[in-house]
Amino acid sequence: MKILITGSAGFIGFHVAQKLLKKGIKVCGVDSINNYYDVSLKRSRLKILKKYKNFSFSRIKLENEKKLSRYALKFKPQIIIHLAAQAGVRYSINNPETYLNSNILGTFNILKIANKIKTKHLLIGSSSSVYGANKKFPFREIDKTDHQVSFYAATKKSTESLAHSFSSLWKLPITMMRFFTVYGPYGRPDMALFKFVKLMLSSKKIKLYNYGKHVRDFTYIDDVTKSIFKLIKKPPKSKPKYNVFNISSNNPKNLINFIN
Repeated sequence: MKILITGSAGFIGFHVAQKLLKKGIKVCGVDSINNYYDVSLKRSRLKILKKYKNFSFSRIKLENEKKLSRYALKFKPQIIIHLAAQAGVRYSINNPETYLNSNILGTFNILKIANKIKTKHLLIGSSSSVYGANKKFPFREIDKTDHQVSFYAATKKSTESLAHSFSSLWKLPITMMRFFTVYGPYGRPDMALFKFVKLMLSSKKIKLYNYGKHVRDFTYIDDVTKSIFKLIKKPPKSKPKYNVFNISSNNPKNLINFIN
């Protein structure tokens, strides 16, 4: 089996790629290696992946359809795991164009390529943020997702809509994965866990919003990779061939408790 992973230098992409490589699967990685956070961390992840003989990599922006398509056609993957995206809720407030280009246009290009090469299964990373202003807990995949409260979340919901239309029109098997606050080794330094630990080690104050009352479902990275590995083998067979899954611990924690 050959699998193409976008965002292979990213946190989740790196761990998924490593799990597949250990299983002897050929993995082709794609990443723009942008400077949203420390590039050296992304290079460290890539350095580990490049030790595997069944791994190949190319630095490509998702917006570059021509180069991306040429690379995919050469590799001919049976499966595509699309995890590349511009992350970060607060960053999206001042940099909305980056999210339009990477998340929406980039995903559109991946959908076109997957359809062109007749991918057996396309898995796409989404986010729990698509639930937006929903107040009914726990979130279920059948809940409405009509009111996103950040531009980042809006782009993620847009990719879900694009994927659903592609699946309906061209019978492309697609699985959307809504991740809930993923953490673990080689994690993103812009996320709460790493920010809090860094502040604690420096004996600095932690800035809390909403008095720390919000509740988060923290999901360990190994649970995410196990879930994705299981989903790879289960392309949707419904009409349309489209599925949505929450990838979470189903064990929400109050932020104050988490900090303690």
